[in-house]
Amino acid sequence: MIDYLPELPPLSDLEIELLNEKVDVDSKYNLPCEVAYCKKCVISNQRPRITFDSEGVCSACRYWEKKKTVINWKEREKELADLCDRYRRDDGGFDVLVPSSGGKDSVYVAWELKTKYGMHPLTMTWAPHLYTEIGIRNFQAQVHAGLDNVCYTPNGLVHRRMTRLSTIEIGDPFQPFIYGQTYLPLKVALGHGIGLIMDGENGESEYGGDVSTESKTGFTPKDAEKFWLSSFPLDHWKDRGFSDRDLEIYSAPNFETLQNSNIERHFFSYYRDWRPQEHYYYCMENTNFAPNPMGRSEGTFSKYASLDDKIDPYHYYFALLKFGIARATSDAAHEIREGLMDREEAVRLVNRYDAEAPSEESLGVFLQYTGLTDDQLSDAMDRWRNARLWSVGDKFSKLLYQVS
Repeated sequence: MIDYLPELPPLSDLEIELLNEKVDVDSKYNLPCEVAYCKKCVISNQRPRITFDSEGVCSACRYWEKKKTVINWKEREKELADLCDRYRRDDGGFDVLVPSSGGKDSVYVAWELKTKYGMHPLTMTWAPHLYTEIGIRNFQAQVHAGLDNVCYTPNGLVHRRMTRLSTIEIGDPFQPFIYGQTYLPLKVALGHGIGLIMDGENGESEYGGDVSTESKTGFTPKDAEKFWLSSFPLDHWKDRGFSDRDLEIYSAPNFETLQNSNIERHFFSYYRDWRPQEHYYYCMENTNFAPNPMGRSEGTFSKYASLDDKIDPYHYYFALLKFGIARATSDAAHEIREGLMDREEAVRLVNRYDAEAPSEESLGVFLQYTGLTDDQLSDAMDRWRNARLWSVGDKFSKLLYQVS
């Protein structure tokens, strides 16, 4: 038990009502009825917005082929150098903002901008729901390695209430976190007079999504709402009993102010070949990054990604309920694309770990954090469990499809 967490109020009438309603996941996410797996990696066509071509290869694998054969990375790196030259300051001020959890990818971006391109980055952290020990350790490591940082933490009671409702209503406990991740960098950049924000990867391109978003610049407000906020705008929460004061830290800056600022937001992955495992070794060497001391993270075989938040296992488990794929699938797919493992090994790892339920420790933390009971969490899971992908028995449910 976490002794500093006060009890949350009981579920609202709306939350109780929602728990008794089943979601049509296929309709909500426009999922294909027939399950298919990519011939090159292990991702399935149940991942929202991914596409498969006539040869049965997913859009993410095709993009990686393009990275290897079409994109001229020397030209892209010259573009990055020119961009840095435009924004580099000589008065000691910060000239680029890097949203950073302290994880390997964002720290890699900040450290490269600082040491290779001569920039003065400010890293900005939007705190996780509940820090893990390894997460807070790696967060501190980036600072003591030599990166300036500001950390923002939302009102804990508001954040927990939003997390509980989003678990029930949206099927993802991470939704409140995503608002801050999306909008807060813009506010911080405005406050510090920084004209350039450098995000990490464009997930739509790298992992299989809407190919129309491939660009050097960040998402438009419309794209951000669609791809980062899951078409669930912040205004919706006002209809759920949250006040403007509650939502201020999650909200976007004034549109006119933002337009007049001419802030540019770019993806580092447009300019540099994005390879997560290489970032892990890079940060171990340069910023004292450490992997999961348990040897691997829950629900996967990897030990170096998404380490900072104790709520992580339920973010991935709800994805498993909805789409039949989760963390091990995601990790194995990009390791195949990086050339780190073959598909046969990836299939074994996915079938072993992908459907792993969160541990008893994670369950206890999640229940206490959200104020849900065991039965209420089970009802939330049943609400989002895709009946087309699961066989539901009296005492257990079984995933009907596995990659082969």
